[in-house]
Amino acid sequence: MVDDPEWLTALLRCVPGAAMILDGNEVKAVNADLPGLFGIPRARLTGVPLADLVVPEQQDALIQTLDRLEASDACSIRLATNFQPIQLNMRRISDRLVVVSARSTEVEHQFSAAARGALTHDSITGLANRYFVLEELHRRLHRSGAQPMALIAVWIDDLDAVVEERGARAGEQVCRQVAERLGTRLRGSDLLGRMDDRSFLALLVSDSDTDELTTVADRLRDEVSFPVEYDSTLVSFTSSVLVATIGPKPPSIDRIVSKVESIGQKALAAGGNRTEVEHL
Repeated sequence: MVDDPEWLTALLRCVPGAAMILDGNEVKAVNADLPGLFGIPRARLTGVPLADLVVPEQQDALIQTLDRLEASDACSIRLATNFQPIQLNMRRISDRLVVVSARSTEVEHQFSAAARGALTHDSITGLANRYFVLEELHRRLHRSGAQPMALIAVWIDDLDAVVEERGARAGEQVCRQVAERLGTRLRGSDLLGRMDDRSFLALLVSDSDTDELTTVADRLRDEVSFPVEYDSTLVSFTSSVLVATIGPKPPSIDRIVSKVESIGQKALAAGGNRTEVEHL
């Protein structure tokens, strides 16, 4: 039966979707749906070791899975081919033969990537979000041999007023433009993210003195606060900027965040459009 094409074809008809039959580790027969899943012509699939159809780093895992598959056992494994990610559902029906059904996991793969992105990045600006920024900040400040660092915090002073007068979409456009300007201006930053609705935080390697940092902060505040075009008109706003140096023994992340947020609240209470320089 193993070498009977008609019997193998009949067996494949019992398997829904894309399917193949393995003789040992080699592809013995395939149905009409399988070539499209692998992006390989049918004639080039038969007689090929199944492991050769997946990416090299996953070949050993597939071979081990097949070797452990005993009579009547079934298992599933997710792999990647050069064409797309797939899932193989395998059942051993004899000492030699394994029936395999296969399906694409491309949509799930894309959804998973999108979900991971949603956990670490802000949906409006595309920047790292608060969770990711704080995790990275802790890791980079406390790793051995850390270089002198500086934090730059930027607040959009009157974002609430923009939203109230022009609507939420105008506020989102302002945030996107501020993020883009910060990304352009702070190309040397190790990390740039959006901390909340109106604030952004960047971490960069710097051993500049206070005067140099003040100059940087003033220039950054002017550039960030340039009016943003929305709905064929200009939206004006101001911003406040904090530049803070971080010593060789940085405080805890909680203390850093508390200090930075306190400075931001004071700047807003004072009318905004301010530049602050601190040492943490």
